[in-house]
Amino acid sequence: MDWSSFTKGYFLNREALVAVLLLIDASVLPQKIDLDCANWLGRNNIPMTFVFTKCDKMKGGKGIRRVENIRNFQELIRQNYQQHPAWIMTSIVIGLGRDELLLHMSQLRNYWDQ
Repeated sequence: MDWSSFTKGYFLNREALVAVLLLIDASVLPQKIDLDCANWLGRNNIPMTFVFTKCDKMKGGKGIRRVENIRNFQELIRQNYQQHPAWIMTSIVIGLGRDELLLHMSQLRNYWDQ
């Protein structure tokens, strides 16, 4: 992985870090950089949530591919997780996942406040 030592150090040493939201483009096949990032976070026991973007148009030809891309990504990272991370499908075009993402972030904040 080609991350800087600063970024890795931040994730490893940040005491206030509750979770990482990893944004993944669902409109393309799983990308090596996303897989590397997810696997590195998993190997280092850093809590995370996958936020799949561009999930609009889920019906029809292109939508099927997005669902397959998400499924393929999840299968490829499964080996580094005892429990699969939370994941949310989003689309800014149709507002998909907006409320779910806001609720998830609120729950993370509430967890930190405890």
